[in-house]
Amino acid sequence: MYVHETADGACYELLKAYADYHKNHPTEAESIMWEFLKDKQLYGHQFHRQHIINDYIADFVNLHRKLVVEVDGQYHLEGKQIVKDKSRTEDLQRQGFTIIRFTNEEVIANPAQVLNTIKKQLMEIIPPKSNTTKKSSSPREETPYASPLPLEEVGGRLLAAGVHPDAWAVDAACSGNPGPMEYQAVDLQTGQRVFHFGPMHGTNNIGEFLAIVHALALCWQRGLTTKTIYSDSYNAILWVKKRQCKTKLERNAQTEPLYEIIERAELWLRTHDYHNPILKWETQKWGEVPADFGRK
Repeated sequence: MYVHETADGACYELLKAYADYHKNHPTEAESIMWEFLKDKQLYGHQFHRQHIINDYIADFVNLHRKLVVEVDGQYHLEGKQIVKDKSRTEDLQRQGFTIIRFTNEEVIANPAQVLNTIKKQLMEIIPPKSNTTKKSSSPREETPYASPLPLEEVGGRLLAAGVHPDAWAVDAACSGNPGPMEYQAVDLQTGQRVFHFGPMHGTNNIGEFLAIVHALALCWQRGLTTKTIYSDSYNAILWVKKRQCKTKLERNAQTEPLYEIIERAELWLRTHDYHNPILKWETQKWGEVPADFGRK
């Protein structure tokens, strides 16, 4: 577990007001950078912008890896500011942060190269050890990926090499298991949500299964016969291939509406000869699936 470092009470309010102002009035380069970093788009790594760290405000920071990313305007090249930036960098380094800097021009001219540099730096940082002995039971928490992968710009978005750009990614979330379940799909080329269903009482595996079938049915309806469907669930992909949702969820009055949907999904699979590739999203290589609900 990592903590959100922040300033003491004496100057926090002033810093917060300054940070809020810059959130609402970003430079062009900062806006471009945030479009690529927000919502865990960089392979599941969460960034914060205009984040207060003790007596400083970081343009962007990943607190898990303690990586600060600064986007510098022209005034950072002036003599006095160079000295201030050096002192600030040394202070943050003493607190365990790694700092990388880019100019506005670098971000605007070549965002893909900038993002590749950030990705490489993230891979080189060993995350701080947890201060708790409790081991997470979630198999989908942020993991140290084996090696940095190059990014490719597709439709204004950055995707890992090897990811099919003409694709939808699906994912489900469940509060408890069973519990309120929902699922969604995201277009990898645009980053836009394609569909969303729920919440409805069920399990995460059922949601993953239904999300894939929903995506297949929508592709069939729209004539998108070659679009790839990504899911990070082996079980769900296997169930779809076998055309059967092999859940152990008890069928009762509470779950009957969901079972009716499951039966319709199974019937659709048995009566439609779809050809869309259904591929496993490789979380360890590419980060969280883009349709992830971000609740971990």
